[in-house]
Amino acid sequence: MSAALYQHPDGCGEIFVGDGAITVCVESGVAVTLPIGPDGLAALGAALLELGTTEAQDEAERAGNALGADLVQSLFEIRRHPNQEVAFYAVHEALRALVKLEHPDSAAGGFAAAIVNLLELGIANLPLCDEGADK
Repeated sequence: MSAALYQHPDGCGEIFVGDGAITVCVESGVAVTLPIGPDGLAALGAALLELGTTEAQDEAERAGNALGADLVQSLFEIRRHPNQEVAFYAVHEALRALVKLEHPDSAAGGFAAAIVNLLELGIANLPLCDEGADK
């Protein structure tokens, strides 16, 4: 058996996964072992994540996504602005608003979902430079 995957904070039980099985042990020493494969582990993980997500976390993710979408729109509108300080200010304000949201991991996930494609596109279109040129 592998190391405990989960240990109850009060010591009431543990969950182990290994050797194609999942084992739950309770404080009284009773253990239940069931066979489980990779597909079953994936389904169990997805179900546990869904149970562990609260409405407040979902709301924080939506709020983070809205902040990211607003930032993308702002950057698109000011992309030809001669003063880059305006773009930096927009990013700064979006990040300040993001860190004030509850459930920062969920909010950051929503924010990232809104801006990652833009960042990938921007990075892909950066001008190439030759090392050693114009030295």
